[in-house]
Amino acid sequence: MVRRPLWIVTIAISLLMAVAIAPASPASTKADNPYNDPNLVSMFDGKTLDGWTSQANGQWSAKDGVIHGNGTSRGWLYYNKAQAGTFRWIFNVRQVKGNHAPTVLIWGTTSPLKDALSAIQFQPPNGGHWDYRPGHNNGGGKLFKQLPHDKFDIHTWSQCELIGNKTTGVARMACCPLKGTAATCKGTEVLDFTDKTAGRDGPLALQVHNSGIQDEYRSLYVESPVVTSPDKFITTG
Repeated sequence: MVRRPLWIVTIAISLLMAVAIAPASPASTKADNPYNDPNLVSMFDGKTLDGWTSQANGQWSAKDGVIHGNGTSRGWLYYNKAQAGTFRWIFNVRQVKGNHAPTVLIWGTTSPLKDALSAIQFQPPNGGHWDYRPGHNNGGGKLFKQLPHDKFDIHTWSQCELIGNKTTGVARMACCPLKGTAATCKGTEVLDFTDKTAGRDGPLALQVHNSGIQDEYRSLYVESPVVTSPDKFITTG
């Protein structure tokens, strides 16, 4: 039997213990979302509307991992846990029934509280739009640019990613249809908006454009401020 000096044995044991208790490398951290971005935060617990503020009671409900617009009236539902100026927002959306595309709102305000939060409206998944800011309240004209793409069926689930930079006033949206049970898809850029005066910290909101519309949302995630690939989509690669 070979006898090793005590100091060698002590060092070996110390090294083994250090390896055993060393924290995992940041590169090995598993993202709790399907987009491989550990900085995305889930916005929805799948069962309740905790963390969300509705314009009126009864407009929205939550069940089985889906936020459902009940179609009772025109209105909004905004995420109240954080204001987002520079952000990445990813969600799935579909329309159960209605006569207007689904709509979401960015760069709005809750004080004063006005129609559609005085926000910039994006219409997923195909890229319609509106500008609700005071002094505007119009389609936005050249501030928006719709990009050519195959039209998506709004009645089946689509994935959409919105990225916004409040400093530059640039916001962009990329969407794609989800096939079968797929959790993700490769997005196509469908809409850009640019107005340096529009960027601001504000709520991210879902909007029902008018009564009778029933839109649904699921798998909602936000990253703000943006750590992973600022000003770049992560769903189009």
